[in-house]
Amino acid sequence: MTQPRIAVFARLANGDAAPTRLITGQNTLLGRTIHGLAYDPTRDEIVAPNALADAILVFRGAAAGSERPLRVIQGPHTHLVTPHAVSLDLQNREILVASLTGRRINIFRWDANGDATPVRVIEGPKTELGHIVGLAVDPDRNLLAVANTHEILIFNRTDNGDAAPRGRIAGPKTGITDEPWQMEFYQGRIFLAASNHFHQNLYEGVTLRPDAKEVPDDPWLNPILGFMGVWNITDNGDVAPLAMIRGPFSGLIHPVGLALNPKDGEIYVSDSVKNGVLSFLVPQFFPQESPTSNSDGRRSK
Repeated sequence: MTQPRIAVFARLANGDAAPTRLITGQNTLLGRTIHGLAYDPTRDEIVAPNALADAILVFRGAAAGSERPLRVIQGPHTHLVTPHAVSLDLQNREILVASLTGRRINIFRWDANGDATPVRVIEGPKTELGHIVGLAVDPDRNLLAVANTHEILIFNRTDNGDAAPRGRIAGPKTGITDEPWQMEFYQGRIFLAASNHFHQNLYEGVTLRPDAKEVPDDPWLNPILGFMGVWNITDNGDVAPLAMIRGPFSGLIHPVGLALNPKDGEIYVSDSVKNGVLSFLVPQFFPQESPTSNSDGRRSK
């Protein structure tokens, strides 16, 4: 928070380990809140949002120190409002950006730079978008999953404008109570860091709400702990996760960050209370083929 930075660690780092390198300094243009990082292995690039500057920063994969970004998406034509998370569609070469308070998803070309106009914007009352802190795209199935205020919404990948979601994963069986965060896709499955911490949004877009007069409660006081959950992309309604990581032995309290390593069967989860990253060896979570629950893979309430 006080020292904006991106820290890079060895995969097998453990305990109080020092990062192998840091991206930090004024030249980086990083802000004090960095959420939803993405990595492009085909171009060896790191994509990071700067929510307070309404900008998307793209760095070399090997960037270190006070290094300037390769590209910066920023300006009035971008329609960016508190970008909080990004997802990369490597197949269709697009950057998808979730707006924390703007209730919209902006989609840019992978090489967008400067005051670039998005190729699509999902926005409007039919979308039911609210407090968005995570999203993931499945180009093989042309689907987009969004971590909305209390639920997961599913859209068509190419939706544009005021499009209604085609599916929703929400309800008591899901275990999601408030603020699902970062998410990833793998082989037809949604992996989600369900933080389950309290959130009180004081802003409507970039404007302070008229009823925002009191300091909100501590978001880490929620007695319902968070978890890492897995669903089929075809699930709909009040559907329990296919698999979960949770409980006192997991060390998870209110997880927010998520990264997958299917090759080594590992999942990395950052926890907002622990202020650390936990690694889990769960090769059984990564199917070789898309999972199915019936003829079309759909599980409904």
